Amino acid sequence: MKKRLYILFAIAAAAVAGCTAATISLPPDAQELEIRAQSETDAGNLGAAIRIYRELADRTVLARRAGYLIDGARLLIELGDTSAARQWLDEATAAADPDRQNSVSTLLARVELAEGRPDAALSILATIVPPIPVELRSELAETRGLALLRVGRLAEGLGELVARERLLDSAEAILVHQRLVWDELAAVSLPARLPQSDDPIVAGWLALTPLADLAGDPGEFRRALLEWRRVYTDHPAAGGVLAELLSEQRLALRYPRQVALLLPMSSTQRPAAVAIRDGFFAAHFAAPPVAAVRVYDTTALGATGAYISAQLDGADFIVGPLLRPNVEQVIGQAGFIPTLALNFADSETPFLQSFYQFALAPEDEAHAVAEQAIASGARTAVAIVRSDPWGYDLLDSFRSRFEALGGRLLDFRGYDPEQQDFSAPIESLLNISRSNQRRSTLTDNLGLAFEFVPRRRQDVDMIFIAADTPQAGRLLAPQLRFHDAGDIPAYATSAIHEPASGPRDFDLNGIVFPDAPMLVAPDDTATFLRRELQTHWPQRANRWVRFYGMGFDAYQLMTSLYVPGTSGWPLVGISGQLSPDGQGKIRRTLPFARFRDGRAEPLPQVPTEDEQPRAFIGAR
Repeated sequence: MKKRLYILFAIAAAAVAGCTAATISLPPDAQELEIRAQSETDAGNLGAAIRIYRELADRTVLARRAGYLIDGARLLIELGDTSAARQWLDEATAAADPDRQNSVSTLLARVELAEGRPDAALSILATIVPPIPVELRSELAETRGLALLRVGRLAEGLGELVARERLLDSAEAILVHQRLVWDELAAVSLPARLPQSDDPIVAGWLALTPLADLAGDPGEFRRALLEWRRVYTDHPAAGGVLAELLSEQRLALRYPRQVALLLPMSSTQRPAAVAIRDGFFAAHFAAPPVAAVRVYDTTALGATGAYISAQLDGADFIVGPLLRPNVEQVIGQAGFIPTLALNFADSETPFLQSFYQFALAPEDEAHAVAEQAIASGARTAVAIVRSDPWGYDLLDSFRSRFEALGGRLLDFRGYDPEQQDFSAPIESLLNISRSNQRRSTLTDNLGLAFEFVPRRRQDVDMIFIAADTPQAGRLLAPQLRFHDAGDIPAYATSAIHEPASGPRDFDLNGIVFPDAPMLVAPDDTATFLRRELQTHWPQRANRWVRFYGMGFDAYQLMTSLYVPGTSGWPLVGISGQLSPDGQGKIRRTLPFARFRDGRAEPLPQVPTEDEQPRAFIGAR
């Protein structure tokens, strides 16, 4: 019994001694050195990072030493120094625990691949023992996949690489991975008969393999890709590496040679479609010669049918479709031909290469209102909105931006657009109904009648009015004044502004709103275009003028987006200052105006708390 206890004590003491040795050997500045090594790696200074890992490995022992040697060997492989990488990995083997041993084996297989021995790489990979650490799975799948491709086992290799793509969590990493797969497929020797696969993604990659030989002929390559896309509609490479390859081919051209304009010409939205078409052609004729333009009717052909037809007809750029459901339908076909959709999709979709979305979006205006109000000193707000999804979506857009900038939405109420008396929601919003309730309570308790003036809440810096028509604004603004809110700054979106030269809108006095520059702060180009529209198409010069401007700007955006990176942003359009965000959506920055004496007067472009006039719905 004593002997057994002694043995157990000896084992424990040895374990403690080992831990102590490992701890003692850890450099006091290890964490700082690790951060420096990662920083050098991120900056592309691989040689400097390798030297730091060598220093760390020489000053540590056991598994930690193996880890530093593995990190350094990985960088040596990237530099192409496979001989030094093999030496570092041999050193790491002696100290590696099971997880790190799997990393050593994976990197040794990469060394064999780099030296042209894929069979040897597969033999090493066969020795790897599960479980595989999460951080190693991507590298292991890539190494095995490439080795299988290079020994001619195409379906198996692509299966590994497809599995690897599912492990990646960023669009940039996925694109780099797809480019690697494409380059590998371009280099393989094609068998007499391509293998088959039940996995549609693998099958799509296999079908792409013969197309790599066509990449030198842009026209033939694109036609072949379009035929491939008919079968593999949802393949991830379509919106990734293939779109990038086609984009690279466009670098030789400055402008598209053929443009497709997709609009619902025979639908109930025809007036808006016609205005967009006319604005598009106005820009086209103002800057010839650029491209031939062909219009496709999405109502007659269907959105997807029109989109596919435009590609098969040789379009170099597609503008449209216009309606949100149609945008949703064509996203599945997007990626090959640069496209500027004329609306935002309802669903959140991952950013596709060369697929952009441009809309006269009220949510952009709600954001702009929030920014303008904050710049004017507002910190609290209430809102009255149309009581339907349109109104509540607009409210959410305003609230998210206003609160992100430090403001607070205190309350909101919905109104029924079918009604004309909005007293109930206004009194509730301004707490006037509570004031009336207090009077009733006092009257009942005291049994006396007395003079009483209802008092509204005093904690509001601004009112956001989400009205969808000028008529709604004309009803809401006077009723807000009647309920003692005339001294509260009031803001709305452009829906409240009717761009006509008719009677003055005195009811809207004091309301501040954003709108297209061509309507509230036109430059010479916008003034000329609106005059031309008034002369030639007077029936479209008022209600549809914003869509006319949208068409004009869509043409300018097309020429800027055709070859990404060749144009500066923002683009100064007549619909606003236009810039793409990180998700392919074109965002508008709009000027502001205020109703004064029944007319919209422009406000300073860059408001500040000192220069921005306070806006009240009772002001003249």
